Amino acid sequence: MEGKQERSRERRRRMADAAARLLISDGPAAITHRAVAEAAGLAPGSGNYYFPTKQALYAAAVEGAEDLRSRAAQTRAAELDAQPRTLEEIAGELMDVFFAPGLAADVVVLRLLPMLDAGRDAGLQRIMQAHRPLLAEAVNAALERMTGRRLADRDVELVMQVIAAGLLHADGTEADAGLAAATATVARVLELLGFRGATGQVTRRSTR
Repeated sequence: MEGKQERSRERRRRMADAAARLLISDGPAAITHRAVAEAAGLAPGSGNYYFPTKQALYAAAVEGAEDLRSRAAQTRAAELDAQPRTLEEIAGELMDVFFAPGLAADVVVLRLLPMLDAGRDAGLQRIMQAHRPLLAEAVNAALERMTGRRLADRDVELVMQVIAAGLLHADGTEADAGLAAATATVARVLELLGFRGATGQVTRRSTR
């Protein structure tokens, strides 16, 4: 009996991990019992046994994705060094950290908008808010490693909000141009917070 329960827990964990990876890579539409079970290496029809409802499966996907994102953000921040960077390069690194394990051109559709939607659900909002300090610490650690300076908590939160807002504002433009525009916006906020680029001069990328 104990062995059966352990196998059940292990399969449930495999489904949760698979759901987290699918949510990050393919977005909410990918989170179905069949798709998650197949990604976890389980029988396609077994998903409902471990997560009886779509809501329960999606909650597991969000929690797992935020766990993965937080760990990847901390790892990414730890990899950075103090080599000379422009403000845009610093901003780009911060955006990569915030959207760890990687910032893709379709980040708004696959990740940012689903995050905003999840924030409207009380249970999912609690999951995401619980991980927010871990992301903030990763962003601040990244700044410190690149510039030697940390920010107050409220200013780190401001930077994270600007990353999201900049991407939303640029959504609908060509992917590369949209990312460049969002990066320039974050760089401008870093300038206002007292950061300077590698040469001591502000280096801006055109948003036109």
